[in-house]
Amino acid sequence: MTLFPVVMPLSEAGHNLSGKEQATRLSRLAREALRVSAERSHVRLGELLAGENGKPCPVSGNHWSVSHKPQCVAAVVSKERVGIDVEQIRPRSASLFDYVATEEEWRLQDKSWDTFFRYWTAKEATLKAVRVGIAGGLKNCRTISVPDENHIVLEYQGASFLVEQLRYKDHLVAVVKGDNQIEWVVMEDPKR
Repeated sequence: MTLFPVVMPLSEAGHNLSGKEQATRLSRLAREALRVSAERSHVRLGELLAGENGKPCPVSGNHWSVSHKPQCVAAVVSKERVGIDVEQIRPRSASLFDYVATEEEWRLQDKSWDTFFRYWTAKEATLKAVRVGIAGGLKNCRTISVPDENHIVLEYQGASFLVEQLRYKDHLVAVVKGDNQIEWVVMEDPKR
């Protein structure tokens, strides 16, 4: 199967919205990106619902995942459980290095902000695919190899997950690839 993860940059218009207005805008645009992923996948999505824990419920046997930051949203549809994450690559508190990965994981790649976000987005996408939150699953999700600059292999509860990543401007997007082909769709700035 081919997955069509959609990445949509957002214009500056809307960055000054209040918290609730900004969240509503980002959710709407992420669902627009999801609609494009569904169209490319020849999937018809119905009403999108989340379960009690806030995790996306499958629609007509199709799984979906969205992620958003103030400057970028991402979304993907799949016949299998799937997860996607987008993060802006920028320095944060150095204490987060130990939060996101063990020393063993850091030996796989140099400890840098780029690697930090590669690990973080891959883990978040994987945990979304298995429907576990970051708080409950991060410490049990391990990076086991980094085959190249666009892929990471993770292990969670005895299962391995292949994650593909895309760099877009100053953001990093990760999607659980599995055995699927990936065709990234980068949309134009919607100016909304």
